[in-house]
Amino acid sequence: MDGQTRMMRGCRWIAGAAALVAIAACGSDGDTTARNAAAGTPAGRLDLGVVSVTARIGGDNEYSAGVVVDGERGLILTTAHGVWGATSLKVATGMAVLHGRIVARDACDDLAVLETQPRLPGLVAVRPSADASLPAGRPIVAVRRMTGLPRGGQPDLITTRVAILTSAVRKLAPGIAPKGAVQLDAPELPAEASGAPLLGADGRLAGMAQIVQRGATTTRAALPWETIMARLGELEPGGRAQYVGWRRHYRCAGALHDYAAERHPRFRRTDAVLNAPVPATRLPGTEGVDR
Repeated sequence: MDGQTRMMRGCRWIAGAAALVAIAACGSDGDTTARNAAAGTPAGRLDLGVVSVTARIGGDNEYSAGVVVDGERGLILTTAHGVWGATSLKVATGMAVLHGRIVARDACDDLAVLETQPRLPGLVAVRPSADASLPAGRPIVAVRRMTGLPRGGQPDLITTRVAILTSAVRKLAPGIAPKGAVQLDAPELPAEASGAPLLGADGRLAGMAQIVQRGATTTRAALPWETIMARLGELEPGGRAQYVGWRRHYRCAGALHDYAAERHPRFRRTDAVLNAPVPATRLPGTEGVDR
């Protein structure tokens, strides 16, 4: 199978998805750029394409963001460091709080693919930008969901205008240097915005925010869709309901082990085994979802 065929197979996750939708609920950072980025798209649907992720790592909660890349299969793209060693995952969507499981990880490019459980209909994949790049100087908006339960009629999405710089990011953390990542000028974006989709002026997915906090130092990067698309194109369905194709990127796994151990003192490397058993978890108020 040639590279083009593999890429097309990966891109079927997002092919045929509905157009990215208007940012109907913006946080305090919403501005004209955010509204322009969503112009001409059906109102309210972005709420079904952006998620928040709560990972239990070493006894601590790690919060991050994510974006739906395949609504039918319930597949979500996020950062690997935000879920590395997770013993449980909660994915908050615009409809409900769901379980999550890791089905693919790329340690070197800091990418992870999650699958929602149960697989509920209604999630919407975010359509990618046509040019797959993150050119400096163009309007870019980061979108993330507030953590916790949906608040019932109140805005759950926060939009933040950010700037893409031309300088490359040499490393997110020791041993982690995502291909094509550039510096993201967004000092107001917290660590829990890592994994947030970056939307261009056309309202489409141009990249993903990668934010790593180590002590008093925070590194913010933007990974272009070009890199993400190439990685997704390498994946194929594998055994145990996983996706395979990123094995060569596991050479950076040791670096993420070190990062997780530094951030979460009770982290265990055995918890970072892909597809490790994940016990059922609930946020308050969701106890009756599966009854």
